[in-house]
Amino acid sequence: MALASFLTSRLHHLLDPWQSATRKSRLRDYALQPGAFLPVVHIHPEALHCCEHSLCELLIDDAIRFHRRNAPRTGFRRRGVPTAMLLDMERYPTADSYLRAVSKRSHGNVPRAAKKAARLGITCAPIRPESYVASISAIGASKRFRSGGPVLSAWFHAKAATADTGEAPAPPPCPTHWTMAWGAFVQEESGPRLIAHLSLRRVGDLCRTHDIMCHGDYLRAGAMKLLFIETTRWLLDRQAPETQGLRWLMYGAMEHGSAGLHEWKRLMCFEPANLVVERPVAAL
Repeated sequence: MALASFLTSRLHHLLDPWQSATRKSRLRDYALQPGAFLPVVHIHPEALHCCEHSLCELLIDDAIRFHRRNAPRTGFRRRGVPTAMLLDMERYPTADSYLRAVSKRSHGNVPRAAKKAARLGITCAPIRPESYVASISAIGASKRFRSGGPVLSAWFHAKAATADTGEAPAPPPCPTHWTMAWGAFVQEESGPRLIAHLSLRRVGDLCRTHDIMCHGDYLRAGAMKLLFIETTRWLLDRQAPETQGLRWLMYGAMEHGSAGLHEWKRLMCFEPANLVVERPVAAL
């Protein structure tokens, strides 16, 4: 499973220069011309001396490497650089104000789909992915092609060696540098079963999504829409320590994935921008 995920990520990386051909048409969806200058967002990962946990430095270094390819460039090299899709959380003082914006842009379709999922008994909660290995493996194997491209784990699927344990997640050691996950569940006789999962990684004032997937049997039920809305609601409620001080939420790149995935990001109010991660200054 880990090897298939790695190979999938490498495949998507190799496709970047070809996917950049979609940039012109997708910029027009935001009333931007192909040569328009996009806003440059400066990400602040926080100074290292503010954190006491060793994982923080690793997450900061990973963010700097990951987002280096989003830095604004010109000329031929710019053709293969993905454009970040960002949600400016500062525009939405409450989760309800954000959901109203999503409802307006989607003509009410996204909230209706989420309400449908809730009526079907689908619930959402934070999860510890290591406790749902079997379910996550089944989710990955449920569709060979998705809006983001081919899923190699579905082609070379092997049944998980361990069953789900359902252990609850522990709070991250640092509130400004963490990786957390949420899941959507259906209730069965044997208990709740994971049918969708979404991971978040926060570094300073930026949080990005990764490893998002829903079981193919529940896509039409609105499970993914409900999960995304509930996760975003948690971020925008700004009640948990892990959500304090967040400014930006990133959802992949504008060029990546199908037209349907691009439209989904647009409906959820994400907009294209270039990123620059400010390297933190260590304590003297």
